[in-house]
Amino acid sequence: MENLFLVCLVPPVSVAEDIDEIRTYISEKFNVHESLKRPAHITLYPPVKLSTYDAEKKFFKALEDASFVGPFTQVLRNFNSFPEHTFYLDVEQNEGLMRLEKQIARELQPLKLIAKKEKFNPHLTLAFRDVKPPIFKQISAEFKDRKFKREFPVSSFSVYKHIDKRWQPFKEFSFKDPDTKPKTLSLFD
Repeated sequence: MENLFLVCLVPPVSVAEDIDEIRTYISEKFNVHESLKRPAHITLYPPVKLSTYDAEKKFFKALEDASFVGPFTQVLRNFNSFPEHTFYLDVEQNEGLMRLEKQIARELQPLKLIAKKEKFNPHLTLAFRDVKPPIFKQISAEFKDRKFKREFPVSSFSVYKHIDKRWQPFKEFSFKDPDTKPKTLSLFD
């Protein structure tokens, strides 16, 4: 048994539909299709392979522990890129988003799922992987003066599982009041 999981924020349907319209336009006009294989999402933790039931149990328990955070509003604003290969919607950094990502990373860190976690650079991918430099330049030029802004409330995060070569919704973690998080017992408190 080996399962691949992705921890992410998924915008509500109304926002995701707007994003999918842009992704479909880019895909059709520039013949790049890789991003359409994934749901519109903001990655909170890179995909991880888990090969035992015990590892999955620890993973989901850690995510449950990470869900003690307050709700926040997320803003997506305009277009940006990682030069020559990834075109995306900018995800505005805010205290809620940064705290959520930090908390997930902190809870998962003892499980040693990834060698070294890269710095969190929140974004929502519109085109990547099959985008060659000349096409990348064309996409960037087409969108350089376009504006985009959507905002949505965030009160949960999701785990997607890779099934039949596609990312499928697997589990959602609703936020819980941070003040209700059980305290770790210690002999020295």
